[in-house]
Amino acid sequence: MSGAVAVFGGSGGLGEPICLKLAEEGRSLLIGYFSGAEKAQALSSRIEASGGAASCRTVDIRDPEQVQDFLAAAQALPGGLAAVVNAVGPPIPLKPLIDVSSQDFQNIMATDVAGAFNVLTASARLFAERGEGAIVQLLTTAVLRTLENDGMSGIPKTAVMGIVKQLAREVGQSSVRINAIAPGVIDAGIVHSSFTADEVAQGVIELCLERTPMPRLGQPFEVAALASYLLSDGAGYINGQVIGVDGGY
Repeated sequence: MSGAVAVFGGSGGLGEPICLKLAEEGRSLLIGYFSGAEKAQALSSRIEASGGAASCRTVDIRDPEQVQDFLAAAQALPGGLAAVVNAVGPPIPLKPLIDVSSQDFQNIMATDVAGAFNVLTASARLFAERGEGAIVQLLTTAVLRTLENDGMSGIPKTAVMGIVKQLAREVGQSSVRINAIAPGVIDAGIVHSSFTADEVAQGVIELCLERTPMPRLGQPFEVAALASYLLSDGAGYINGQVIGVDGGY
């Protein structure tokens, strides 16, 4: 599949390796970020310096109009918009659910669930009108197996998994595919910050690793490789799936 890819959260811990992988394959990219403009611009510049095509712009996925504008900008790229990746993930507290404040819960749900709804439905609508397109949503292995003190990862992403499966059922007849990746403990992003956050957060990461048959951290390129495949023609009959990249957790 040729054409541009819009990557929401493209400069994040898992978004960046996905962008680099897609750029290596010759895909033009529009990299979305909410904060950290310097990091997104540096990533775009790195891709351009390597002979790729990338640009970036800010987007708040909680705002449906901003999502629409971002997709329209990607559609205007050479070759049009062929695929969408949503790698947005807000900071989450790793603690018992009864210790999570109502405000934190609402803020996370607004980005994780309502934001994903905005991205996925707008993308699916656009692709359904055209009659083709591929979407990849990043989740978490916590949607496949519950882990203590990890509720604010698993709960919102479980809702997003429901959106993925519902859309896959409803727009598949228009040759639109939507799949999800459920990463485990990957050597990027929240894992780095959580190891130094507090003892409970460290315990969540360590417990997950202890219960993982493969005794190591996953690597970002392993997630990126799956995202690339799911957007490719080779995955043309894969739809509505949630695939773990978690060492067997």
